[in-house]
Amino acid sequence: MASPFQNSIFHKLLSGRSARQVAPIAIMGGVSGSTFAPSEKLMNLPVVIFDFETTGLDVKTARIIEIGAIKYRNGVEVARYSTLVNPGQKLPPETFGLTGINDEMLDNAPLLQAVFYDFHEFFRGCVGVAHNAEFDCGVMMHESARLGMSCNYHVLCSLKMARTLVQCERKNLDSLAAHYNLTFESRHRSIGDILVTADVLWNMLKEHPELQTLGDLAPYQETMGQL
Repeated sequence: MASPFQNSIFHKLLSGRSARQVAPIAIMGGVSGSTFAPSEKLMNLPVVIFDFETTGLDVKTARIIEIGAIKYRNGVEVARYSTLVNPGQKLPPETFGLTGINDEMLDNAPLLQAVFYDFHEFFRGCVGVAHNAEFDCGVMMHESARLGMSCNYHVLCSLKMARTLVQCERKNLDSLAAHYNLTFESRHRSIGDILVTADVLWNMLKEHPELQTLGDLAPYQETMGQL
């Protein structure tokens, strides 16, 4: 089935020039997202757990430097998407301290307009999950709008779920990992954080079998819409 973006994405990357010298904006028209009935059972649907590493914490100005997403069906991984992203600017020192990602790692990474189409294709038609989804959804919406597209996905926030469902003092990923005896493949890197988020999600659902449908999970949905 043809994508709604198939004939509307334009990449204008100049050969022989550094991406940090030239970072043209691609025009990516169209809308991507996911809509499901409240009666749909979560475990019957494709679920994409996603995470962005960024240059900062302001969703309106942060630029993505890493995209990670893992697709699950009935709790089993079926595909994953991961890439570093050249933000077209120097990284603040605190970004390296948190993520271990530095400017040299991003010099030859693709610009966002070269990869965001693929990310949306990977995500389209799935239920999304992110830890502190307000941030990741905000970044996704602003970066998508910057590239001339809009999106509206059905996204659940595992942080909102943990605040209600898990009996531990703090609800960040480190505390939840300790609560469930989980270890990180890598911390503050997209795939490493996603794998722990997935295990936290499955544990919460196992502990609360009454949460079956998207209607049951509605209190934990992150609102997305037009900017």
